[in-house]
Amino acid sequence: MDPRLHLQSKSETFVRRVTSDPRWRIDDEQMCQVLGFTLHGYLFGIGRIHCLMNVEDIHAVAIEQLAGIGIGRKYVEGLIEVAHQEFTKENNQSWRNQLNGVGHAHALKDDLDVLVNSIFTNTELINEARGAKARKPFWKFWK
Repeated sequence: MDPRLHLQSKSETFVRRVTSDPRWRIDDEQMCQVLGFTLHGYLFGIGRIHCLMNVEDIHAVAIEQLAGIGIGRKYVEGLIEVAHQEFTKENNQSWRNQLNGVGHAHALKDDLDVLVNSIFTNTELINEARGAKARKPFWKFWK
């Protein structure tokens, strides 16, 4: 099978599983970001390790997939660029890179249940963490 077609098939299967889940909300920007960063890591793992593809071709598949579900193309292009920058920074422990890592860790696995559920679990965890920070009065940081 053509490597690009293989990568597209893996991408479509994963994203279809996520977007057909009743928890999916296209209007939730955080959820779209979680999907984007996780998808980047997932496709990067498959594309580089299994298919030996170049980075630009992997990114093109990710961009087409995310734009194809209704996320704005320019937004997706920027998101994938940031995802790659985060992924290639040495010793990066950001939440974005951790999402890349989740996707990458599942790149060669056939069972997508854990990866699909991670989109919703990680979105909830990030929203909770941000909500807690947003409610904490700013002056508490200066004590």
